[in-house]
Amino acid sequence: MDRADIVIVGNGIAGLTAAVEARKHAPEKQIVMITEQVHPTINTPALKQYATGRLTREQLLAYPVGTERQEHIRIVTTRVEEIHANSKYLALADKRAFGYDKLLIATGSSPLGLPENMPGRHFDGVLTLHRLQDYLDLRRRLPEVREAVVVGGGVHAIETVMGLLYWGIRVHWLIRGSTFMGRTLDQEASDLILEGMRRSGASVHTETEVIGVVGRVGAVVGVITNQQQMLSCQMVLICTGTKPAETLARRSTIPIEFQNGIVVDDIMQTNVANIFAAGDVAALPNPQTGQHAPRAQWYAAVLQGRLAGAMLAGHEDLAKQPLGIAWHATHVGDLSMLTVGDPLAKGSGIEILKDKSQGGYRRLAIAGERLVGYLSLGQSQPDSLAVKRIIEEGHPVQDITRTLLKGNFDARRYLSQVETKTARSMLTSKQPLVKARKQEAISMPQPGQSGPLIPPARTTGPLQRIQPVARDKARETSPLAPLARGEQNPRISGQAMQKNTGEVAPVVISQHGTRSTRPGQTPGAHKYTQTPDPSSWLVGHGQSEIDPFRGNLPALPPSLVGLPEEINAFSGNLPQSRPSIVWEEELDAFSGKLPSLETSSSAQKDSRKAKEENLQQGEPPGIQPPC
Repeated sequence: MDRADIVIVGNGIAGLTAAVEARKHAPEKQIVMITEQVHPTINTPALKQYATGRLTREQLLAYPVGTERQEHIRIVTTRVEEIHANSKYLALADKRAFGYDKLLIATGSSPLGLPENMPGRHFDGVLTLHRLQDYLDLRRRLPEVREAVVVGGGVHAIETVMGLLYWGIRVHWLIRGSTFMGRTLDQEASDLILEGMRRSGASVHTETEVIGVVGRVGAVVGVITNQQQMLSCQMVLICTGTKPAETLARRSTIPIEFQNGIVVDDIMQTNVANIFAAGDVAALPNPQTGQHAPRAQWYAAVLQGRLAGAMLAGHEDLAKQPLGIAWHATHVGDLSMLTVGDPLAKGSGIEILKDKSQGGYRRLAIAGERLVGYLSLGQSQPDSLAVKRIIEEGHPVQDITRTLLKGNFDARRYLSQVETKTARSMLTSKQPLVKARKQEAISMPQPGQSGPLIPPARTTGPLQRIQPVARDKARETSPLAPLARGEQNPRISGQAMQKNTGEVAPVVISQHGTRSTRPGQTPGAHKYTQTPDPSSWLVGHGQSEIDPFRGNLPALPPSLVGLPEEINAFSGNLPQSRPSIVWEEELDAFSGKLPSLETSSSAQKDSRKAKEENLQQGEPPGIQPPC
């Protein structure tokens, strides 16, 4: 039986993205993708542009040619029949078995299509658009088509209608409901979009369904609707949506929870250990409603693939990036559409605001001061991810409601201003930097003792000094204490103390820095380390109560050992000048009294001689000004 560390079923965008991401984090693991698809991963949203001739087949590729081979991802072309979750292997269609350590189900979705019992559904010219083969068939037929019927009430349908109009084909668009995208848009938004499609040349039929397909010698010639209409056409295109592929999930020895898709959590984990799901087949939790539902959009599938790839590689820390609320940005006819959250939210505490100015439409759903749903239709739209952040982070919107309604809202600039105000509030102590915690002593071991030192008092007033006794003891335990005592520098002497141990490691000095060798390490396994920095002494010697904005600071670092306690750069109390610089009382740089270059040396000698005579006579020397 073949076996791999990571096995991915399906080579859609979620599956291949997960494989590439897992390879990045785990270069040593074996990765295998099992798929029934005979072509590489393609950009499925671009299939509509391919159908209209705007893209070639090569431009449909989601990743460059040879990505799988370059990333050492093995492709097995077959069908998976069953998951033996107890023994961690897959039963394949060719009577083989394939073992795994971690499994990702990324089998995507399947189209709904026309009902099985509908008369004429198998006539030539009835196409359910979903995969590359469907669009290849569509493109071959387009030169022979004069009239077409498009069935569906979503984004897929309207994009198909626009593509056919581009080719100059007369289109009958049948929508089962009274509105377009009835679960996402309200009546006003739907009317705006449908009116634009009618102006573009489409015949829009709302509350209309196909009840039969009429053919002649096996080919389509028209459809019969529930409105007792006969619409002639040479092609019927079905764009009625998709459903998650549930066959494999139902064939597991340990039942995999399925509810509108394979139920997963925020890190794409199913209820079965070591089995994950991503893409159109996965049902993600909605933070606003708590219900699970798939997010069948390209960008969402890419994000899910990245999270799943990190989990497959064993990096759960990299996967803790919740997908958050649902959002969708696309073009519907000549308009740009953005939906974030739940713009159709209802309830006693929900306020709905609308605006139809500037040739567009905006709808806001607000609960209290927080935005819970946003809908925008127009020639332009705000930054979708920035609006998503505003909803998820719960920012108040009472001051930006007007700009949101007008559609000219700069969401990124608003978030930048919010972050700036937050940082300013922190600096002015209007809000705490960290949550208040129970006061704890700073644990710094003393020589011969294990008890804590006297902690600094919590204060918001002037700077309070740590008691000198505690500070001196802390200096003695510092790694750089030998420097303060005037002992030899451990870097120059060739020995350095290992952190948290009593081991001594030889040190080799090079132009690149300090290179240390641990005991038992071969000379070829050197690792460069930073030269000891006095500021590093603070690490581990303080708790969260040390706060420069409250004036509560730790003891001076060892690099300042030897300076008197009263020295303070902020109070102006600085040490006197270095002995090597001699100042005469009559020399003044501001008055222009400076010694000449020729006489400066002799003047210094005369000054020193005079001072020696004063000392011999018992007179105190003059006070030297600071440098």
